[in-house]
Order: sequence, then C-alpha cells, then structure tokens
Amino acid sequence: MKGELEYVMSIGDKLGDYVNCWIAVVDDKIIAEGNSAKEVFIKAKHQYPDKIPFVMKVPSDPVMVM
Repeated sequence: MKGELEYVMSIGDKLGDYVNCWIAVVDDKIIAEGNSAKEVFIKAKHQYPDKIPFVMKVPSDPVMVM
C-alpha cells in the first residue's frame, strides 16, 4: 500500500483529470475512477481480484503532506 501512496504523491500534477473523483491504484497505475469509493473498489477488484487496491478521493484543493 505504501508504494501506491508514494506513486500518487509523485504524480500529483497529473491528477487534474481526476479532481473530485475517486480513484483506485494497483501496482503504480490508476486502474479505475468513479463517483464513489464503493464503485471504484468494485471496478478495481473486478480487474485485479487478487490485489488490494489503494482507493482515494482526489481533492480539489492543493494538499500539503509533511
């Protein structure tokens, strides 16, 4: 899971297309997007049934992580 979070943090500037959407990340790749966490989780598990996807909502405001 740490790898997926690091991946998302590294592509922060490329998340503009996903603002206010939920995304799922598996193996350093965005594999699903949608309007709810449940929808995105189901899509991700359908594509990668043996993996646990990292699911998050992309915020509209810039976020600073320290």
